[in-house]
Amino acid sequence: MQQRPDRYISFRDIDCDGNAERFVTALRAAMRAGERDDPFWSYFEAKLEGRNGPKHDALYHVHCNLNPLRELLERWEESELEAMLEAL
Repeated sequence: MQQRPDRYISFRDIDCDGNAERFVTALRAAMRAGERDDPFWSYFEAKLEGRNGPKHDALYHVHCNLNPLRELLERWEESELEAMLEAL
């Protein structure tokens, strides 16, 4: 019997969870450093912490909010974080 290829082979040896955690850590630092107030950030942070719905890992929440995160980083002119998000 022929084995089917792993459909996630393109993610082999990529630390997706670690990259997501590093992105979220950098995002939190940028939020604190800039003393920013943003309704989406408040919503997203509550999701990350499990205060608004079930708690999932950072990769899940980043994936579910990819476009709003892109818009947020664009508004904040956070090019380093934008690059991290695109790499993720």
